[in-house]
Amino acid sequence: MKYLYPLIVVWSLWACSQESKSISQTIFEKSEGTESASYHEGITWWLDLANSSPNIEMEEYGMTDAGIPLHTITLSKYGQKLKELSKTEKTIILINNAIHPGEPDGVDASMMLFRDIIMERKELLDSCILVCIPYYNIGGAINRNGTTRANQDGPEEYGFRGNAQNLDLNRDFVKCDSRNAESFTKLLQLIDPDLYIETHVSNGADYQYTMTYLSTQPDKLGGVMGKHLRSKMIPGIKSRMKAKGNEIVPYVNHWGGPLKDSYATFYDSPRYSSGLTTLHNIYGFITETHMLKPFKQRVEATYDYLLSSIEYAYEQSTVIQQSRDAQKQAVATADSMPIDWRVDNFDFVQMEFKGYEYGYKKSEVTGEDRLYYDRTKPVTKNMFYKGSMLASKHRSKPKAYLLRRGFTAVEDRLRWNGVQLIELEKDSTIRVASYIVDSFKTVKTPYEKHYLHSKTSAKLDTIAWTFRKGDYLIPMETDKDRFILEMLEPEGPDSYFNWNFFDAVLQQKEHYSPYVFEDKAAELLAQNTKLKADFELAKSKIRDDGKEMTAAEQLEWIYKHSSHYEKEHNRLPVFKVLSL
Repeated sequence: MKYLYPLIVVWSLWACSQESKSISQTIFEKSEGTESASYHEGITWWLDLANSSPNIEMEEYGMTDAGIPLHTITLSKYGQKLKELSKTEKTIILINNAIHPGEPDGVDASMMLFRDIIMERKELLDSCILVCIPYYNIGGAINRNGTTRANQDGPEEYGFRGNAQNLDLNRDFVKCDSRNAESFTKLLQLIDPDLYIETHVSNGADYQYTMTYLSTQPDKLGGVMGKHLRSKMIPGIKSRMKAKGNEIVPYVNHWGGPLKDSYATFYDSPRYSSGLTTLHNIYGFITETHMLKPFKQRVEATYDYLLSSIEYAYEQSTVIQQSRDAQKQAVATADSMPIDWRVDNFDFVQMEFKGYEYGYKKSEVTGEDRLYYDRTKPVTKNMFYKGSMLASKHRSKPKAYLLRRGFTAVEDRLRWNGVQLIELEKDSTIRVASYIVDSFKTVKTPYEKHYLHSKTSAKLDTIAWTFRKGDYLIPMETDKDRFILEMLEPEGPDSYFNWNFFDAVLQQKEHYSPYVFEDKAAELLAQNTKLKADFELAKSKIRDDGKEMTAAEQLEWIYKHSSHYEKEHNRLPVFKVLSL
């Protein structure tokens, strides 16, 4: 009898474990890999898991455009809440799912992974804390169908790409048009994760891999973090995936014709999450399972990737945090930083790539030749991967920036991203460098609710400007310097200027009546010999079209070179402080 009691205890523990797994079985598992949990099913499942485990904290954090709060799931050794994570010495991993709800692989993979870690892999919580956003695009997740992902193999139903105001939230991380992005940005500052992972499904060429990955581009990340990412973290995760039978390659950034012998790294500007995380000194990854693989296979690959990343972070926790601390210090003390990048077409590596033979055949629809990949003919070939980027524009850091009060959308977004805005206590005249916009291109149709600018050119004008009490001083020499620089320097590809937040300054507000200004113009020329000399020189120059200045153009030139012309026109309300 003395041996029976221990056996009963062991059996009871085993039975409880089996019962717990049965209770927490997911929709994905119950359907044998054909269904994904709807928003309401998923939230109910997470509530049940949170109620059954002291390691899980489920919280509401911020609002979304759908009028439903954003939920977070925190998995930790001691059941910590979000507000407690700033004090932790552990590595924080933030997982974001259903940014595109028609790509729900991460939704179901995260449910199973968190449950399995609680039951079987709790040692990972010794050095890691996991935070999961189960459904980021709640409006899109609720808008379910089974048809809009025309190229995708399952699940039976899924959500829609656009959110409640039909925004693609994967382009909203800097402009923050959605309440989702506002909540996310504030969450990022609250918990300051060391590693960020966002789950997706990819379109494009066909190949054998179930999973590809897109990391924060190592050259753009730069510094000690960029070196660690390229030499340690990416190889470490790749080797773990290969050991699990899910070999991965970089995201296949290829569109249009057949995938032949090369492709290039993706330029993750800050509108994308992995570009934003770069500006906040966070390691960022985006998973891209392949659309043509069955849903069950894709979810399992996503599970493996998330687990592999957590295993790497568990083993390298101290190194990861040390690299971030060093990077933040380097950003704060740097004199200048890059604000734009381009792919280095002359730096590439040769890698083994597992694809399919491709060819052309007559289309049954158009009768024209069409591309197809032959899945009965897998091939392994050498592929040239252009994985490096070069900085194409640098900007020097000022001592500080000054922002004229009134551009509230910019004020809000800076604050959400942890940038300090200090109100001036009195009117002050300060010598500053000011940007005047020379030229830019604008898209002809709306792009994510904006008429996006590009190819912006601006010149610096040194001027004494009178700032008012309540205008904002933005101090530099902080770990937010890179974010500040890329948002406020107009030539940055995702600057606040390019996203239209300063478009009001592009419209001239005051003008003149020519018949009245004629007398004033003559008076100005008579009183100012330098103005008259400059005017005569301007008139004498041959224009590109070979024509002389018209009478209207002559008046306009005099007006714009006089004190009557408003100094605010085309001048950004952002000023660079040259000395403090």
